[in-house]
Amino acid sequence: MEITGKEIITFVAVLMRVGLIFSFLPFLGSKAAPMQLRAGLILAISLVITPVVQIEFKTQEMVLVLMKELVFSFVIALAVRFIFYAIDAGAQVVATTMGLSMATVFNPEIGQSTEVARLYGFMAVILFLTMNGHHYFIYAIVKSFQVIPMGGVDLSAMLKAGIKLSGLVFEIAIKIAAPVIAVVMINNILLGALYKLIPQFNIFFVAYPLYLALGFVVLMIGLPFFLIFITGYFSDMRNYLNNLILIGAK
Repeated sequence: MEITGKEIITFVAVLMRVGLIFSFLPFLGSKAAPMQLRAGLILAISLVITPVVQIEFKTQEMVLVLMKELVFSFVIALAVRFIFYAIDAGAQVVATTMGLSMATVFNPEIGQSTEVARLYGFMAVILFLTMNGHHYFIYAIVKSFQVIPMGGVDLSAMLKAGIKLSGLVFEIAIKIAAPVIAVVMINNILLGALYKLIPQFNIFFVAYPLYLALGFVVLMIGLPFFLIFITGYFSDMRNYLNNLILIGAK
């Protein structure tokens, strides 16, 4: 069976969209996942999708099509990945506030990270898999080919959507870190008042153990609420992906 040039171009375009999206997928897109596994999944899904994909563009439009696909794939992947980035950022703030920022480890998903961020990230990963969040990701890949033809992405709309998603990272991170920040701030105010009343009091000797103790207490009390909070975002992930695909199709 002869393979035409159009089929090769179609396969390359599909491979780029699927490959870029999968590269941001938690677990499979991380450095910890074997390269053979990632490459095999990307090739398998691309081969399955290619025969049913129709692309209509001229050869001279190839660069524009690839640029549109690059932006679209990145934003779709960010719709899932931004929650994990936000969790890591919020946990980093918590660790810094508690005075644990020096206790860092290498996290293959994010890079250099604190132990608190590793704990939060591990719980988020388990929750993500338990809720079948990875199925939403595969759904988005298939849905995107049904709604948006290759090269038919609204580039400006997707860029605006990507910027909006980036803003959500800071919003979620602040919400995650807010309880610890609030408790430590109140602790600082009380310690400052105590120092004014008793200048001989060694405030620095007492402050650090208090930061740790209060921080761990707030973490233990807040873990169930953290899971409920993140569950809400994971539950809305399918809606996020649907909205992004519809935005890109306009």
